[in-house]
Amino acid sequence: MQTYGEQSLSELAAEDKVAIASEKAPTSDPVIQKLRDVYNRVLKEYEVITSKAHDEVIALGGLHVIGTERHESRRVDNQLRGRAGRQGDPGSTKFFLSLEDNLLRIFGGDRVAGLMNAFRVEEDMPIESGMLTRSLEGAQKKVETYYYDIRKQVFEYDEVMNNQRRAIYAERHRVLEGEALKELVIGYAEKTMDDIVEAYVNPELPAEEWDLASVVSKVQEFIYLLADLTAEQLENLSMGEMKMFLAEQVRIAYDLKEAQVDLIKPGLMREAERFFILQQIDTLWREHLQQMDALRETVGLRGYGQKDPLIEYKSEGYEVFLDMMTGIRRNVVYTLFQFQPQPQQVVRQSEKV
Repeated sequence: MQTYGEQSLSELAAEDKVAIASEKAPTSDPVIQKLRDVYNRVLKEYEVITSKAHDEVIALGGLHVIGTERHESRRVDNQLRGRAGRQGDPGSTKFFLSLEDNLLRIFGGDRVAGLMNAFRVEEDMPIESGMLTRSLEGAQKKVETYYYDIRKQVFEYDEVMNNQRRAIYAERHRVLEGEALKELVIGYAEKTMDDIVEAYVNPELPAEEWDLASVVSKVQEFIYLLADLTAEQLENLSMGEMKMFLAEQVRIAYDLKEAQVDLIKPGLMREAERFFILQQIDTLWREHLQQMDALRETVGLRGYGQKDPLIEYKSEGYEVFLDMMTGIRRNVVYTLFQFQPQPQQVVRQSEKV
């Protein structure tokens, strides 16, 4: 890593040279060293003047800070008070408030104004009361508690998205690492087949009433290589056996698809797997973020129905996330089996590389 001392002086502006000279970092540059010597001499001359002014301020009782209002946060007021007593120096602070200030107006200023009118107190007469000071501090505590609750709620909402973000980024990192992508895609396909069976086969009904034709039609919609699959092949199979049979057919179809693609270019199927998975993750994750933003805006109204908006957000957000993951899985399976590379395209891509 190149340091300032190793840089050419022509690359540094005059302000940068002075800034480096005012620091205490070691340097071997003779110009910076000379500038530092001059800077230290000027600093000593000014310290004589500033130290004299400092002693005069201390002799007069230190710095006196006048505040014209009280902030909603006690921390800000304390920071202002700190300006009056830096590093152990003496000092004092005085706040002057109007009964029309927001903090007083919201938290009891009208009652104090009413008492002043009742006792016919002049408007320019200052009021000093410990009760009023305590009332102000109590108001500040209420405001701080209110903002704390808001920050806590925002954090809890963000934590929902953080958990989903970690999950989707872990899946994306797994794809980028490129390990066992074939098994990952086959797992996607097998889970998709399970979803199809569960959607069209009701185990509570007799096997004669199962809609096997719809199962076959939906399977062929995702995997055209299973065009020879018939409803008769699924008859006399239990729901579990049907899932196992379709999983076996998926593996056979995927091996056939891989062989077709690799005839055009060896190893192209691995590249296609990575490309399509990342494409679907990125596309559907962007759409998911928009859906979650819309959901966050709408769940606030659930409070009027005696429902906790945060719980509603977590519950529906989880369902939306599961739908997104299902969409990724199904889109990857469909696009990979529909993938038809052309030899001319492969040659052009190879030439570009």
